[in-house]
Amino acid sequence: MSKCEHWRKKKSIMPDFLNSILWLLVTLGILVTFHELGHFLAARLFGVKVLRFSVGFGRPLWSFRDKKGTEIAVAPIPLGGYVKMLDERETDVPEADKHQSYNSKPAWQKAIILFAGPAFNLVLAVFLYWLMFVVGKPEIMPAIGTPSALLAEAGAQPKDRLLRINDDPVRSWQDVSLALMSAGLDREDVTITVQRSEDETVQLHLPLSRLPTDVTEDNMLAAIGLKPWRPHYSNEVGKAPAGMPAGKAGIQRGDRITSINGEPTRNWQQILEILERVKKQQPDKPLTLRVQRGSRMLTITIPSMATEADTGRQVIGISPVPPAETDRQYAKSLFYTLQLDPVSAVPAAFAETWRMTTATLGMFGRMLTGSASLKNISGPITIAKVANDSAGMGFSWFLSFLALVSLSLGIINLMPVPMLDGGQLLFLGLEKLKGQALSEQFHLTAQTIGILLLLGLMGVAFYNDILRLVS
Repeated sequence: MSKCEHWRKKKSIMPDFLNSILWLLVTLGILVTFHELGHFLAARLFGVKVLRFSVGFGRPLWSFRDKKGTEIAVAPIPLGGYVKMLDERETDVPEADKHQSYNSKPAWQKAIILFAGPAFNLVLAVFLYWLMFVVGKPEIMPAIGTPSALLAEAGAQPKDRLLRINDDPVRSWQDVSLALMSAGLDREDVTITVQRSEDETVQLHLPLSRLPTDVTEDNMLAAIGLKPWRPHYSNEVGKAPAGMPAGKAGIQRGDRITSINGEPTRNWQQILEILERVKKQQPDKPLTLRVQRGSRMLTITIPSMATEADTGRQVIGISPVPPAETDRQYAKSLFYTLQLDPVSAVPAAFAETWRMTTATLGMFGRMLTGSASLKNISGPITIAKVANDSAGMGFSWFLSFLALVSLSLGIINLMPVPMLDGGQLLFLGLEKLKGQALSEQFHLTAQTIGILLLLGLMGVAFYNDILRLVS
């Protein structure tokens, strides 16, 4: 790669990196602010004096004091925030202010203050899902491609459109993936209902209990035999510009690429998959293509790929022959916008929040029991990338992402781990049962355990992020 090409690639990658950072800050800023606002408003409701409301950790970059003397601050480390309340266990409190201290309040008020943060995240999730439904989310109907494995044995056919999995309606591929992933990890058989034609609906039994033990989340849908329907693109070249690597090497319009580096290619999807794999594993290796041109078979070598100036992608510069008109029309018919009026969106938002809550709790439970991998834990790098990707897909997709992260943040904070709201609620319960305050030594030991658990969790999250980056 020349210095010029290297510089163009760096320039194209940098905006994507900066956009990811920007959307991470937007995501965490909204979610952390709303979470801490729950604690803040509940504390104010019960007359607790709030000393500082901080979004972010560290020395404040910007701050001001409100009419009640609370310092409102924004700090540089965006991985959380806190509400610092007046507390006799942390500082000397004048006699006149003791009624405003957190520790002076009854247990039920403390519990509400602690619970308010996660509760606000759940409320925010409902609102964001409601707004998503009102705005309208572009979706693709879940039509099955060529089935294989268990799905083929169940009797599924190409273009079968999934309507229900067990008794739950599915309107998108996200719905399908969520339902089948959960049932597959639990090895539970399901009944799928498909629409085969305008006047024919068929129920099929999908025996997920027969999935091999080595099937995980990464290869679950492939093991089931499910893939989305796509228009058929053959391995015939539609365009090969003369100035691009393929054109320079001698590829012409009408050539059929039958193999790349010895791997057979029967359609355009396989061509793309091989090229993507080569880019990741052996980016500097020349490509050897077997090409059918009329009745002749040719071997053509492409020394290297080119880097697109606007996207930074490495390409060889070929495009397929467009699919048949019938395929194009069918593909268009699958696109729709999932949109509801403001009133209908209310129960839909609650239903979506409940569905994603049960799915999230189910995944946490499976990770604890070992039936799901810890690879599902994501850190700020993955969150930044997904935030950027979802924002690029449209406002409603970003709302959906934001709602899911808000939901996850609320659930995680309710876990009975010291340092989290759930751990503090647990301590309140223990104090109530014991009839007296827990000892300082107990708190110190519990906090140490909590810090170690959180550091371990963060370590797993960052490790997973790095693996996703290099894979």
